[in-house]
Amino acid sequence: MAEIVLPTEVEVAQASSMVSPISRRRRLFALGVVLSVSLLHFVFASFYYLLGGTVPLDANQHGFRLVGALVAESTSLLVLWYVLSERGSGWRAIGWTPAWKDLPEGFGLFIVGYLATIPPVLVLQAAYRSYAGHYLHAKSLESMLGFGISLFSIAFVLLNPFFEELIVRAYTMSEVMDLGGSRLLAIVVSVSLQMSYHFYQGVLRSIAIAATFTVFSIYFAKTRRIAPIILAHLCFDALALVKGTF
Repeated sequence: MAEIVLPTEVEVAQASSMVSPISRRRRLFALGVVLSVSLLHFVFASFYYLLGGTVPLDANQHGFRLVGALVAESTSLLVLWYVLSERGSGWRAIGWTPAWKDLPEGFGLFIVGYLATIPPVLVLQAAYRSYAGHYLHAKSLESMLGFGISLFSIAFVLLNPFFEELIVRAYTMSEVMDLGGSRLLAIVVSVSLQMSYHFYQGVLRSIAIAATFTVFSIYFAKTRRIAPIILAHLCFDALALVKGTF
């Protein structure tokens, strides 16, 4: 009688984690759709402002811009939810597993992310001063982000961390790693995408926030947990709103 050899637990896990070529193509296509719907308009707007585009100074326009951003970000999250539900998974599959320990970890990430901005800014300023004879001045964002505290601005500050971190960090990095990419590739892709729609903030701030995004991406690559990153991002956005108001 032939001996029946049962697969080991490791072999079963490896087999279940394998992605067929058809499934891989569908997931890559879905990733492209989610990122296109979510980010393309923000990327074009970022480069428009970077190249000298102006923002209407009428205070009423700030409300319309905030409503537009809220609609775009909430719609993008709905598209992501649809993509995840269509393949039989959910938010947990991309790291949304909230717990009480996320509160101290999120605040710790906020501190580390803030401290990470200091070395690259110091290096850039030293290099620029040696070349130009003076320090590089940060671009003023008052016309773009100085919309004050209102119902719409608070709603935006609450929604934006979920939009950015669930789509550009959790979903994108999870797909890259699950489809065979390395952690390093996932980090590079995530940070590059996130930077693509932040260039409107100018060179100095772009360098600083790239360092923060790298810290967030490294944390996610190691833990596959997104809630602490969302909390840290919320702290940055809330701080920016308060500073822009006062």
